[in-house]
Amino acid sequence: MASAKYRQELLNEVNELPEETLPNLLQIIRLFKESVLTQGRQSALTLQQEFADWDRLSDEALLEFEKGL
Repeated sequence: MASAKYRQELLNEVNELPEETLPNLLQIIRLFKESVLTQGRQSALTLQQEFADWDRLSDEALLEFEKGL
C-alpha cells in the first residue's frame, strides 16, 4: 500500500531528527492538519452555497415560466 510506504518514510525522517526539534515538528504537523481540514470545510461550504444559489435560480425560473402560462 502506498499509504504504508509514506507512513514509514515519515517515521524514518522523524527518527533522524534531533530530539529538541520534535516539539516544533509536532506544531508544524498540527498546523498542516488544521489547514487541510479547514480547506475541506471551506470547499464543502462553497459547494453548499452553490447548490443553494442554483435552487434559488431554478425556483425563480419556474415562477417566471408559470407566470407566462
